[in-house]
Amino acid sequence: MCQSLACGLMAIEVRTARDDERQALHRLSQQAFAARPAPYEEADDRSTTPLDRRLVACEDGRIVGKLAVWEMGQWFGGRRVPMGGVAGVAVEPFARGRGVASALLREALQAMRERGETISTLFPMNHRLYRRHGWEVAGAHPESRLDLGALQALPAPRRRATIRPAEPADLPALRRLHEEVWRDEPGSLWHGPEFARRRMLPYEGHQDVYVAEREGRVVGFVTVARGDAPDDRGFYTLTVRTYAAIDLDAELELFRLLSSYHPVAEVATVVLHQSAATPLYLGERMLRPTGLGWCWMTRLVDARGAVAARGYREDVDVEVHLDVHDDSAPWNAGAYVLRVKDGHGSLEPGGRGQVRVGIGPLAALYTGWANPRRLRRLGLLDGADEAELAALEGAFGGRTPWLQEFF
Repeated sequence: MCQSLACGLMAIEVRTARDDERQALHRLSQQAFAARPAPYEEADDRSTTPLDRRLVACEDGRIVGKLAVWEMGQWFGGRRVPMGGVAGVAVEPFARGRGVASALLREALQAMRERGETISTLFPMNHRLYRRHGWEVAGAHPESRLDLGALQALPAPRRRATIRPAEPADLPALRRLHEEVWRDEPGSLWHGPEFARRRMLPYEGHQDVYVAEREGRVVGFVTVARGDAPDDRGFYTLTVRTYAAIDLDAELELFRLLSSYHPVAEVATVVLHQSAATPLYLGERMLRPTGLGWCWMTRLVDARGAVAARGYREDVDVEVHLDVHDDSAPWNAGAYVLRVKDGHGSLEPGGRGQVRVGIGPLAALYTGWANPRRLRRLGLLDGADEAELAALEGAFGGRTPWLQEFF
């Protein structure tokens, strides 16, 4: 993959990263995101996104920007939608504001389309940049701060499990468990192989992973990392990067494990689903929003493929005529007929193009984050009458989409 183009005063080349550029990519990441840059570790770099999923922007042979796209999926309507997880978008300070990031995003869209990744999701540092290229806020990442001392009062599980460190041989079972637990939660991640290894296996100095087993079966796991303690509360703080528990007893087992870090660590950051067991047993002062929670943004890379890939309620039977606008991915633009029936959806070219919508607001509808009536009030959905608003709400409405994991 290679593309040369002019961006402002720069002539840049966008292409796939090469093996001898790993340290340069690490340096740019640290310059962009780290208060205290970490040294380059080759083994750590090789465990992350493969080079054929990393793009660089070069000027006169020097890397001035880069991004990566994880192989992922997200669950909507109980079906896995292929997703490209955009991460690590960074541009050298002297090259910012000249269209480098835009060039990288356009090339990434083409690559994701060719790979069959029908949607793309990211955690934004710059909402305006991503909104301009068709991503829109599409779900929640509700971080909370958990008092680890309070976990010591959790009730004991009725059925006990054995807790042990995870091993590489556990990875298939951990991936199956994660899918079983979270596939019915709208927006939850499906882990591609590289991201699964990165998030579900221990890395010395980076994260610990513990497995709960009962009668020879994996019933839960948790991944924890350490960071600087806030407000001098303990020697360090914990971040729960991901977890899954098959039942209440397994969930209690995992959170009682976290309590063992107390008092050396006093607090942990965790993203909990509203039906998680832990909040039911803790007072509100023991678990509260951090104020640092993120939203995530999604865009439809291939609008037709995305609509066909997700699931829908079996009782929905609707048809809406759309006129879709998409400046960054023109293959999505045009008049379509949206049909949802018997749990399946399609977006076929043609129709009257009565309801006008940009690709970003359409993505927010698609995940279930945005209500069509609110989009109309905001001027982001034009031409829809009450019947069409009800049809769109019936097709895409439901529980609030959320993501447990940050990437």
